[in-house]
Amino acid sequence: MVRPWLYSLLGLAGFLAGVYLLLQYALPLVLPFVIALVIAELMDPIVNRLSGKKKLPRTIAVSLVLLTFVVIFTTAATVGIARLVEEIRGVVQRVPHLYAIAMDMGARFAEQFSRFNEALPGSIREMLAANLADVQTSLQHSLEGAASALGVVSSVPAFVTNMLIALIATFFISRDRAMIGEFLLSLFPSVWHGKLRRVKDDVWSSTMGWAKAQFMLILLTMIQTIIGLSLIGANYAVTMGVVVGIADMMPVLGPAAIYLPWILYSFIFGSKIFGLKLLILYAVVAGIRQVLEAKLVGDQIGLHPLAILLSLYLGFTFFGALGVVAGPLITILLKSMIKSGLLPIFQDDPPPN
Repeated sequence: MVRPWLYSLLGLAGFLAGVYLLLQYALPLVLPFVIALVIAELMDPIVNRLSGKKKLPRTIAVSLVLLTFVVIFTTAATVGIARLVEEIRGVVQRVPHLYAIAMDMGARFAEQFSRFNEALPGSIREMLAANLADVQTSLQHSLEGAASALGVVSSVPAFVTNMLIALIATFFISRDRAMIGEFLLSLFPSVWHGKLRRVKDDVWSSTMGWAKAQFMLILLTMIQTIIGLSLIGANYAVTMGVVVGIADMMPVLGPAAIYLPWILYSFIFGSKIFGLKLLILYAVVAGIRQVLEAKLVGDQIGLHPLAILLSLYLGFTFFGALGVVAGPLITILLKSMIKSGLLPIFQDDPPPN
Protein backbone atom coordinates (compact mmCIF):
# COMPACT_ATOMS: atom_id res chain seq x y z
CA MET A 1 0.00 0.00 0.00
CA VAL A 2 1.33 3.41 -0.97
CA ARG A 3 1.79 5.65 2.05
CA PRO A 4 -0.16 8.94 2.04
CA TRP A 5 2.96 11.10 2.06
CA LEU A 6 4.44 9.21 -0.90
CA TYR A 7 1.14 9.53 -2.78
CA SER A 8 1.18 13.28 -2.09
CA LEU A 9 4.75 13.67 -3.31
CA LEU A 10 3.99 11.72 -6.49
CA GLY A 11 0.87 13.81 -7.10
CA LEU A 12 2.81 17.05 -6.57
CA ALA A 13 5.61 15.88 -8.89
CA GLY A 14 3.08 14.94 -11.57
CA PHE A 15 1.35 18.33 -11.29
CA LEU A 16 4.63 20.27 -11.54
CA ALA A 17 5.85 18.15 -14.47
CA GLY A 18 2.57 18.69 -16.31
CA VAL A 19 2.65 22.45 -15.72
CA TYR A 20 6.27 22.62 -16.88
CA LEU A 21 5.47 20.80 -20.14
CA LEU A 22 2.42 23.00 -20.74
CA LEU A 23 4.30 26.26 -20.19
CA GLN A 24 7.39 25.15 -22.09
CA TYR A 25 5.77 23.62 -25.15
CA ALA A 26 2.00 24.21 -25.30
CA LEU A 27 1.73 27.86 -24.19
CA PRO A 28 3.70 29.35 -27.14
CA LEU A 29 1.33 27.58 -29.54
CA VAL A 30 -1.87 28.97 -28.01
CA LEU A 31 -0.59 32.27 -26.59
CA PRO A 32 -3.02 34.50 -28.58
CA PHE A 33 -5.97 32.55 -27.18
CA VAL A 34 -4.61 32.76 -23.62
CA ILE A 35 -4.32 36.53 -24.06
CA ALA A 36 -7.87 36.57 -25.43
CA LEU A 37 -9.14 34.64 -22.41
CA VAL A 38 -7.51 37.09 -19.98
CA ILE A 39 -8.91 40.12 -21.83
CA ALA A 40 -12.37 38.53 -21.96
CA GLU A 41 -12.30 37.89 -18.20
CA LEU A 42 -11.28 41.50 -17.55
CA MET A 43 -14.08 42.74 -19.81
CA ASP A 44 -16.75 40.45 -18.40
CA PRO A 45 -17.95 42.60 -15.46
CA ILE A 46 -18.48 45.61 -17.75
CA VAL A 47 -20.13 43.47 -20.44
CA ASN A 48 -22.47 41.93 -17.87
CA ARG A 49 -23.44 45.37 -16.58
CA LEU A 50 -24.18 46.68 -20.08
CA SER A 51 -26.11 43.58 -21.12
CA GLY A 52 -27.93 43.43 -17.77
CA LYS A 53 -28.82 46.89 -16.48
CA LYS A 54 -28.63 48.62 -19.87
CA LYS A 55 -30.42 45.69 -21.56
CA LEU A 56 -28.09 45.73 -24.56
CA PRO A 57 -27.69 42.54 -26.58
CA ARG A 58 -24.50 40.78 -25.44
CA THR A 59 -23.01 41.00 -28.95
CA ILE A 60 -23.36 44.80 -28.95
CA ALA A 61 -22.09 45.09 -25.37
CA VAL A 62 -19.00 43.01 -26.18
CA SER A 63 -18.39 45.03 -29.36
CA LEU A 64 -18.59 48.36 -27.49
CA VAL A 65 -16.27 47.28 -24.67
CA LEU A 66 -13.76 45.68 -27.02
CA LEU A 67 -13.77 48.73 -29.30
CA THR A 68 -13.18 51.00 -26.30
CA PHE A 69 -10.30 48.78 -25.19
CA VAL A 70 -8.73 48.86 -28.66
CA VAL A 71 -9.05 52.66 -28.89
CA ILE A 72 -7.48 53.20 -25.45
CA PHE A 73 -4.68 50.70 -26.11
CA THR A 74 -3.95 52.11 -29.58
CA THR A 75 -3.92 55.70 -28.31
CA ALA A 76 -1.61 54.84 -25.42
CA ALA A 77 0.71 52.88 -27.72
CA THR A 78 0.80 55.70 -30.27
CA VAL A 79 1.58 58.34 -27.64
CA GLY A 80 4.16 56.07 -26.03
CA ILE A 81 5.90 55.28 -29.32
CA ALA A 82 5.92 58.95 -30.32
CA ARG A 83 7.47 59.86 -26.98
CA LEU A 84 10.00 57.03 -27.31
CA VAL A 85 10.99 58.17 -30.81
CA GLU A 86 11.45 61.71 -29.52
CA GLU A 87 13.64 60.50 -26.65
CA ILE A 88 15.69 58.30 -28.99
CA ARG A 89 16.20 61.23 -31.36
CA GLY A 90 17.50 63.32 -28.47
CA VAL A 91 19.83 60.54 -27.35
CA VAL A 92 21.16 60.04 -30.88
CA GLN A 93 21.97 63.72 -31.15
CA ARG A 94 23.97 63.47 -27.93
CA VAL A 95 25.73 60.18 -28.77
CA PRO A 96 29.19 61.74 -29.42
CA HIS A 97 29.02 63.65 -26.14
CA LEU A 98 27.72 60.62 -24.21
CA TYR A 99 30.36 58.39 -25.79
CA ALA A 100 33.15 60.73 -24.68
CA ILE A 101 31.73 60.82 -21.14
CA ALA A 102 31.38 57.03 -21.06
CA MET A 103 34.95 56.49 -22.26
CA ASP A 104 36.27 58.94 -19.66
CA MET A 105 34.20 57.30 -16.92
CA GLY A 106 35.41 53.85 -17.99
CA ALA A 107 39.06 54.88 -17.94
CA ARG A 108 38.76 56.59 -14.56
CA PHE A 109 36.85 53.66 -13.07
CA ALA A 110 39.44 51.16 -14.38
CA GLU A 111 42.25 53.22 -12.87
CA GLN A 112 40.51 53.53 -9.50
CA PHE A 113 39.57 49.85 -9.40
CA SER A 114 43.09 48.77 -10.38
CA ARG A 115 44.60 50.74 -7.48
CA PHE A 116 42.01 49.39 -5.08
CA ASN A 117 42.47 45.81 -6.29
CA GLU A 118 46.28 45.92 -6.01
CA ALA A 119 46.04 47.02 -2.37
CA LEU A 120 43.99 43.97 -1.39
CA PRO A 121 45.43 40.64 -0.17
CA GLY A 122 45.59 37.84 -2.76
CA SER A 123 42.77 35.80 -1.18
CA ILE A 124 40.47 38.82 -1.17
CA ARG A 125 41.27 39.54 -4.82
CA GLU A 126 40.42 35.96 -5.78
CA MET A 127 37.14 36.07 -3.83
CA LEU A 128 36.27 39.45 -5.40
CA ALA A 129 37.00 38.13 -8.90
CA ALA A 130 34.84 35.05 -8.26
CA ASN A 131 31.96 37.21 -6.99
CA LEU A 132 32.21 39.54 -9.97
CA ALA A 133 32.10 36.51 -12.28
CA ASP A 134 28.96 35.28 -10.50
CA VAL A 135 27.34 38.71 -10.86
CA GLN A 136 28.23 38.77 -14.56
CA THR A 137 26.71 35.31 -15.04
CA SER A 138 23.52 36.31 -13.21
CA LEU A 139 23.19 39.49 -15.30
CA GLN A 140 23.73 37.47 -18.46
CA HIS A 141 20.96 35.05 -17.50
CA SER A 142 18.64 37.95 -16.66
CA LEU A 143 19.32 39.67 -19.97
CA GLU A 144 18.81 36.41 -21.86
CA GLY A 145 15.47 35.94 -20.11
CA ALA A 146 14.44 39.50 -20.94
CA ALA A 147 15.55 39.00 -24.54
CA SER A 148 13.51 35.84 -24.85
CA ALA A 149 10.49 37.66 -23.41
CA LEU A 150 10.97 40.50 -25.87
CA GLY A 151 11.30 37.94 -28.62
CA VAL A 152 7.50 37.68 -28.59
CA VAL A 153 7.35 41.11 -30.23
CA SER A 154 10.66 41.00 -32.09
CA SER A 155 8.87 40.19 -35.33
CA VAL A 156 6.39 42.98 -36.02
CA PRO A 157 4.26 41.06 -38.58
CA ALA A 158 3.97 38.05 -36.27
CA PHE A 159 3.11 40.32 -33.33
CA VAL A 160 0.40 42.13 -35.29
CA THR A 161 -1.02 38.81 -36.50
CA ASN A 162 -1.09 37.39 -32.97
CA MET A 163 -2.79 40.52 -31.63
CA LEU A 164 -5.45 40.41 -34.35
CA ILE A 165 -6.13 36.76 -33.61
CA ALA A 166 -6.28 37.57 -29.89
CA LEU A 167 -8.79 40.39 -30.44
CA ILE A 168 -11.02 38.27 -32.67
CA ALA A 169 -10.84 35.39 -30.20
CA THR A 170 -11.66 37.82 -27.37
CA PHE A 171 -14.88 38.83 -29.13
CA PHE A 172 -16.08 35.24 -29.54
CA ILE A 173 -14.97 34.11 -26.07
CA SER A 174 -16.73 37.05 -24.40
CA ARG A 175 -19.86 36.81 -26.55
CA ASP A 176 -20.31 33.05 -26.12
CA ARG A 177 -18.76 32.82 -22.66
CA ALA A 178 -21.50 30.69 -21.10
CA MET A 179 -21.69 28.28 -24.04
CA ILE A 180 -17.90 27.85 -24.20
CA GLY A 181 -17.73 27.33 -20.44
CA GLU A 182 -20.38 24.61 -20.55
CA PHE A 183 -18.61 22.89 -23.46
CA LEU A 184 -15.29 22.87 -21.61
CA LEU A 185 -16.96 21.50 -18.49
CA SER A 186 -18.58 18.74 -20.55
CA LEU A 187 -15.10 17.41 -21.36
CA PHE A 188 -14.70 16.40 -17.68
CA PRO A 189 -16.73 14.06 -15.46
CA SER A 190 -19.81 15.71 -14.02
CA VAL A 191 -18.57 15.16 -10.45
CA TRP A 192 -15.68 17.52 -11.22
CA HIS A 193 -17.82 20.42 -12.46
CA GLY A 194 -18.34 22.10 -9.08
CA LYS A 195 -14.67 21.71 -8.18
CA LEU A 196 -13.54 23.13 -11.52
CA ARG A 197 -15.78 26.16 -11.04
CA ARG A 198 -14.33 26.73 -7.58
CA VAL A 199 -10.78 26.41 -8.93
CA LYS A 200 -11.50 28.90 -11.72
CA ASP A 201 -13.04 31.46 -9.34
CA ASP A 202 -10.28 31.04 -6.75
CA VAL A 203 -7.47 31.27 -9.31
CA TRP A 204 -8.93 34.38 -10.92
CA SER A 205 -9.57 36.22 -7.64
CA SER A 206 -6.12 35.27 -6.31
CA THR A 207 -4.44 36.31 -9.57
CA MET A 208 -6.17 39.69 -9.49
CA GLY A 209 -5.12 40.04 -5.85
CA TRP A 210 -1.52 39.26 -6.81
CA ALA A 211 -1.62 41.82 -9.64
CA LYS A 212 -3.10 44.40 -7.26
CA ALA A 213 -0.35 43.72 -4.72
CA GLN A 214 2.36 44.14 -7.37
CA PHE A 215 0.83 47.44 -8.52
CA MET A 216 0.72 48.70 -4.93
CA LEU A 217 4.37 47.75 -4.37
CA ILE A 218 5.48 49.49 -7.59
CA LEU A 219 3.48 52.60 -6.67
CA LEU A 220 4.96 52.57 -3.16
CA THR A 221 8.50 52.31 -4.55
CA MET A 222 7.82 55.23 -6.88
CA ILE A 223 6.38 57.46 -4.14
CA GLN A 224 9.19 56.62 -1.70
CA THR A 225 11.80 57.38 -4.34
CA ILE A 226 10.25 60.73 -5.29
CA ILE A 227 9.99 61.81 -1.64
CA GLY A 228 13.46 60.53 -0.78
CA LEU A 229 15.16 62.17 -3.77
CA SER A 230 13.40 65.44 -2.98
CA LEU A 231 14.64 65.31 0.61
CA ILE A 232 18.28 64.66 -0.35
CA GLY A 233 18.22 67.42 -2.97
CA ALA A 234 18.48 65.31 -6.14
CA ASN A 235 17.65 66.88 -9.49
CA TYR A 236 14.63 65.61 -11.44
CA ALA A 237 13.23 63.79 -8.41
CA VAL A 238 9.83 63.13 -10.00
CA THR A 239 11.27 61.92 -13.30
CA MET A 240 13.78 59.62 -11.60
CA GLY A 241 11.05 58.35 -9.27
CA VAL A 242 8.95 57.35 -12.28
CA VAL A 243 11.99 55.70 -13.89
CA VAL A 244 12.68 53.72 -10.70
CA GLY A 245 9.01 52.70 -10.56
CA ILE A 246 9.21 51.41 -14.12
CA ALA A 247 12.45 49.59 -13.30
CA ASP A 248 10.65 47.96 -10.37
CA MET A 249 8.69 45.94 -12.93
CA MET A 250 11.93 44.32 -14.11
CA PRO A 251 12.47 40.80 -12.78
CA VAL A 252 15.36 40.16 -10.38
CA LEU A 253 17.07 43.59 -10.75
CA GLY A 254 14.18 45.94 -10.07
CA PRO A 255 15.09 49.39 -8.63
CA ALA A 256 18.70 48.23 -8.22
CA ALA A 257 19.11 48.67 -11.99
CA ILE A 258 18.82 52.44 -11.43
CA TYR A 259 20.05 52.94 -7.88
CA LEU A 260 23.29 50.92 -7.91
CA PRO A 261 24.92 52.53 -11.01
CA TRP A 262 23.86 55.95 -9.73
CA ILE A 263 25.36 55.24 -6.29
CA LEU A 264 28.56 53.88 -7.82
CA TYR A 265 28.94 56.90 -10.09
CA SER A 266 28.37 59.29 -7.18
CA PHE A 267 31.00 57.61 -5.00
CA ILE A 268 33.65 57.50 -7.75
CA PHE A 269 33.09 60.66 -9.79
CA GLY A 270 30.58 62.77 -7.88
CA SER A 271 29.81 63.72 -4.31
CA LYS A 272 30.48 60.94 -1.84
CA ILE A 273 28.02 62.52 0.60
CA PHE A 274 25.31 62.41 -2.06
CA GLY A 275 26.28 58.82 -2.88
CA LEU A 276 25.91 57.89 0.79
CA LYS A 277 22.47 59.53 0.89
CA LEU A 278 21.47 57.58 -2.21
CA LEU A 279 22.72 54.36 -0.64
CA ILE A 280 20.68 54.97 2.52
CA LEU A 281 17.60 55.82 0.43
CA TYR A 282 18.01 52.64 -1.64
CA ALA A 283 18.41 50.56 1.52
CA VAL A 284 15.20 52.05 2.94
CA VAL A 285 13.23 51.56 -0.30
CA ALA A 286 14.51 48.02 -0.87
CA GLY A 287 14.06 47.07 2.79
CA ILE A 288 10.46 48.29 2.98
CA ARG A 289 9.65 46.56 -0.31
CA GLN A 290 11.13 43.25 0.80
CA VAL A 291 9.28 43.36 4.11
CA LEU A 292 5.94 44.26 2.52
CA GLU A 293 6.20 42.12 -0.62
CA ALA A 294 5.91 38.69 0.96
CA LYS A 295 3.30 39.88 3.48
CA LEU A 296 1.19 41.89 1.02
CA VAL A 297 1.31 39.30 -1.75
CA GLY A 298 0.68 36.51 0.74
CA ASP A 299 -2.40 38.27 2.14
CA GLN A 300 -3.80 38.95 -1.33
CA ILE A 301 -3.50 35.36 -2.57
CA GLY A 302 -3.74 33.50 0.73
CA LEU A 303 -0.25 31.97 0.79
CA HIS A 304 2.51 31.98 3.37
CA PRO A 305 5.37 34.41 2.57
CA LEU A 306 7.81 31.47 2.45
CA ALA A 307 5.67 29.82 -0.26
CA ILE A 308 5.76 33.06 -2.28
CA LEU A 309 9.53 33.30 -1.93
CA LEU A 310 9.97 29.66 -2.97
CA SER A 311 7.66 30.09 -5.97
CA LEU A 312 9.62 33.15 -7.13
CA TYR A 313 12.93 31.29 -6.82
CA LEU A 314 11.77 28.11 -8.57
CA GLY A 315 9.93 30.08 -11.25
CA PHE A 316 13.07 32.06 -12.08
CA THR A 317 15.21 28.89 -11.97
CA PHE A 318 13.06 26.96 -14.45
CA PHE A 319 11.59 29.69 -16.67
CA GLY A 320 13.99 32.62 -16.38
CA ALA A 321 12.63 36.16 -16.13
CA LEU A 322 9.09 35.11 -17.03
CA GLY A 323 9.17 32.64 -14.15
CA VAL A 324 8.98 35.54 -11.70
CA VAL A 325 5.36 35.88 -12.88
CA ALA A 326 4.71 32.20 -13.67
CA GLY A 327 5.95 30.95 -10.29
CA PRO A 328 3.31 32.64 -8.10
CA LEU A 329 0.56 31.85 -10.65
CA ILE A 330 1.48 28.15 -10.60
CA THR A 331 1.43 28.24 -6.80
CA ILE A 332 -2.02 29.85 -6.87
CA LEU A 333 -3.29 27.10 -9.18
CA LEU A 334 -1.76 24.37 -7.02
CA LYS A 335 -3.32 25.82 -3.87
CA SER A 336 -6.75 26.08 -5.53
CA MET A 337 -6.64 22.51 -6.87
CA ILE A 338 -5.66 21.11 -3.47
CA LYS A 339 -8.31 23.20 -1.72
CA SER A 340 -11.07 22.09 -4.11
CA GLY A 341 -10.10 18.42 -3.96
CA LEU A 342 -9.15 18.11 -7.63
CA LEU A 343 -5.63 17.32 -6.45
CA PRO A 344 -6.24 15.54 -3.13
CA ILE A 345 -2.73 15.67 -1.67
CA PHE A 346 -1.42 16.82 1.71
CA GLN A 347 -4.96 16.64 3.14
CA ASP A 348 -6.00 15.02 6.39
CA ASP A 349 -9.72 15.45 5.75
CA PRO A 350 -11.55 14.15 2.67
CA PRO A 351 -11.95 16.77 -0.10
CA PRO A 352 -15.29 18.59 -0.45
CA ASN A 353 -17.79 17.24 -2.97
